[in-house]
Amino acid sequence: LPAAGSPTGRPGHEEPPRLRRVEAVVGRDPAGGWRRLAQVVVGGSRTDGMEVDEARARVPLTTSRRIMVLGCTGGAGQTTTALMLGHTLARYRDDRVLALDANTGEGTLTTRIAAESPETLSSLLEGSEEVTGYLGMRSYTTRCESGLEVVGADTDDRVTQRLAERAFLADWRRTLAALDRHYRLTVIDPAAALAARLLPYADQLVLVAPASEDASEAVAMTYEWLDGHGCSDLRRRAVMVINGVSRRSLPDVEQAEAVASGRCRAIVRIPWEDELAPGRPGPVDITHLRTGGRRAYVALAGVIVNGLAAAQAKQEVAR
Repeated sequence: LPAAGSPTGRPGHEEPPRLRRVEAVVGRDPAGGWRRLAQVVVGGSRTDGMEVDEARARVPLTTSRRIMVLGCTGGAGQTTTALMLGHTLARYRDDRVLALDANTGEGTLTTRIAAESPETLSSLLEGSEEVTGYLGMRSYTTRCESGLEVVGADTDDRVTQRLAERAFLADWRRTLAALDRHYRLTVIDPAAALAARLLPYADQLVLVAPASEDASEAVAMTYEWLDGHGCSDLRRRAVMVINGVSRRSLPDVEQAEAVASGRCRAIVRIPWEDELAPGRPGPVDITHLRTGGRRAYVALAGVIVNGLAAAQAKQEVAR
């Protein structure tokens, strides 16, 4: 089900849709949370509302949180979304942000940065028990220009398969707890084999669907898969990303949004970006994107952090 990839269905050199930002909350429960849908539509070159999104992305968090990014189908843009979200959070926040590349194969998150550390996820899982401070953890990461730190992927698919075995659950718990001590936000980009195993450790889920004709079916199947794995609450609080939106794909986008509406917390449209197209060589950062793309990822970061802060406040009141 979840898979890495980049936006599909390239619409040539067509400009992204020039849509004004629209945010509407449809119904609230007595506790003030979202009952149905908060929809964020972004695109074009307008800047209205950007300050609000930036402020939301900067909202302080008092405890560490983990954000898992899952593609609803292969090539949806899971890895691209995880990387650009990580870059955006790191640029706008004062605390530390980490991306955990738990994928394998071509086009991993690690291949889209200037990786420096020879360490990988598997070596971190093996050595996290001996990490005593931030400098020790830092030896396992590569720091990007944005400030994002990345734990690199393993290149052997068999390693990922082994990491999904129950024998590694204690290693995962210990490693994620160690990361929580040093990073306020951890963005996880998991391989398909690891997704179900890591879902219980996620505080926030970001689902990614491509702006294509099969998106609505992929969204529906993903929701069924999550509910079948006992993650209905996580699914309801999820943020849905429709990736690679163009004028041509709008009918398919609206159909996918109709399936998602009322079944997740928010929907964010990400316009098509040539810089993020499959096969583009070299590192990529949020500064490489056009205005519409940068706005979209800032809006996504703002929606995610704002939701995490609201949930955190609710938990503190309950105590």
